[in-house]
Amino acid sequence: MSKPRFPLRRFYGESMQTFMHALILQRPRMDEILDAAEFTGRRVMGYKLPQWQRPEKWTTEQCINFIESIWLGANIGAFMVNQSMQEEFHDILLDGQQRLRAIERYLNDEFPVAGEDGKPHYWSEMTEGERAHFHRIPFPWILTRYNDEALLREAYNRHNFGGTPHEADERAPEGDYHHEQGTLP
Repeated sequence: MSKPRFPLRRFYGESMQTFMHALILQRPRMDEILDAAEFTGRRVMGYKLPQWQRPEKWTTEQCINFIESIWLGANIGAFMVNQSMQEEFHDILLDGQQRLRAIERYLNDEFPVAGEDGKPHYWSEMTEGERAHFHRIPFPWILTRYNDEALLREAYNRHNFGGTPHEADERAPEGDYHHEQGTLP
């Protein structure tokens, strides 16, 4: 029997959806992280980052733009978490580090985000109602169940190195959108 003329599927994941509230609630307190003897590496929003994953890259401006996108209801992509019966591969964040780090930094009051009033506001300045609104915003994620580090590394590489960043002159020009009517000219 001949081999197929296409690559066989080896990446599996379940598309899931959570709300910001659940993501924020699962975030461990700093003392829990410091006491966690089983893992002493980097974390973001409580998820473990493998030693081979790149460091934080987004600028504060990129983080602010992402948080604005959340508030505005834009598509914010998804994050990917591996859950495994093997502790070393359990709760590893395979994709979404920059997005989750931006949320974590916002919640830690590391930068403000401008509201419709034109003024920048830190998370701690939000009212209970404003926070409740943020908590109800959905955030898609993908659940994987890999038990092999080589497959984890390959999945990480496949999901994170395929895109080509836009150059500044390739972005849609601002100012042509009529915000009040929600229409293009």
